[in-house]
Amino acid sequence: MLGTRRWRSRALMWKWFVSAQRAGGEDLVKLNDHYLHHYILSMGRVETMNKVLQHAAEDKMFARMLGNCHGMTRAPMHNFLTSFGDNEDLVTFGSAAGAEYRHNPQRYDKPFRRVIKKPQVWMPTFHVINTKSNKPQNKSLPYSPLLECPCTPQRKIDVAAGTIDGQPPEPPIQCSPSFAATGNPSCSLSTYVGGWRCCEHGVFLIDTDKECSDPECSKEPEDEIFMKYTFYYEDATPETRHMEPSACCDVTGTTQGFENIEYDVPQCAAGTPPEKCLHVVETVQPVGYYQNHPKAPKDNHKADDLVDVVFASPHLHVAGLSLELIDNVTNKTLCFVYASKDNAHGVMYGNGTQPGNENGYMTGLLPCMWGGENAPRFQRNHPLRTRAVYNSSRGHTGVMSLWLMDVSPVKDPDFLV
Repeated sequence: MLGTRRWRSRALMWKWFVSAQRAGGEDLVKLNDHYLHHYILSMGRVETMNKVLQHAAEDKMFARMLGNCHGMTRAPMHNFLTSFGDNEDLVTFGSAAGAEYRHNPQRYDKPFRRVIKKPQVWMPTFHVINTKSNKPQNKSLPYSPLLECPCTPQRKIDVAAGTIDGQPPEPPIQCSPSFAATGNPSCSLSTYVGGWRCCEHGVFLIDTDKECSDPECSKEPEDEIFMKYTFYYEDATPETRHMEPSACCDVTGTTQGFENIEYDVPQCAAGTPPEKCLHVVETVQPVGYYQNHPKAPKDNHKADDLVDVVFASPHLHVAGLSLELIDNVTNKTLCFVYASKDNAHGVMYGNGTQPGNENGYMTGLLPCMWGGENAPRFQRNHPLRTRAVYNSSRGHTGVMSLWLMDVSPVKDPDFLV
């Protein structure tokens, strides 16, 4: 029985606004003006949202986790809600979705939906990077280098204390043992030179000693920006199936959930043929959360409980070429997106000057979706493999290779005795 009236979100539509309001109108804004790194939209009951906010007020680390890399994975919110035993009180849209998702349809095939009992309030989080610059742009680089969150000379990195600007990095810099063994610079604070940890709220990504008259750049103009989203909803029915975040996949991790989340793509060796300047990373993780997950101690799901994979949204950064999701037991590919000149295979790059088609910027990442008849079904501990490929003709910092996936628990059939 449904009991109280419940709503299910069918789709989220956003027209890539950062939207500038001028003379009562709206203008689409280019990525070389403002770049949306990610957005997180949480919606649900007033009581549950108040519990989240109260816990954030009491636990500053949890507050930081809601908006940073961990927030992008939805893991902190999922783990917090698991303690209530009801993930239909509040749901999250977006997470790591940013400028690369302007052409990504965030909808779900029947009967799978994000189910909300009472969509009374919503809590948006936006991370926007101002990419405008008065300095001449490097002609060999079509996109703003600020997208990759460089650690400027003003960042105070204390390796001995394990802090950046006096605070421990959140999430902690912690790669899986196998990924750390590759020597990737992002796996150690001593070699960390760029990425989310140098890109938190209020941090400048330019050398303020050279580009501003004072450390706060107080004489520079401030921009006011607006975001515009459209939600579509419908009433839930007895056939509606609830969705929850998957424990997979982040190429820097091997456990349930996520570890370092970001990493560096080192530049290939001088003299390497361009077609061989590739940085390839693979990892294996379980498809669903289950018991004994250290960050969700109240998760009572068993390892052999069944889930259906219903939505897999790829997440790559500029220079990303492909992302593949593979059943690690059968070696069957479940979802594969890659860049092509015609932008027809899931990884899209701009080649023009209009908003949504900015030359050199990643402008689209298309998801894989499954309905009730064809959704892959696995035990929660079933291993999935992710393979990410980046162009390494130049170096990159703070890149990500994630599958933002949703699964739906399979309920035991009812039997008449």
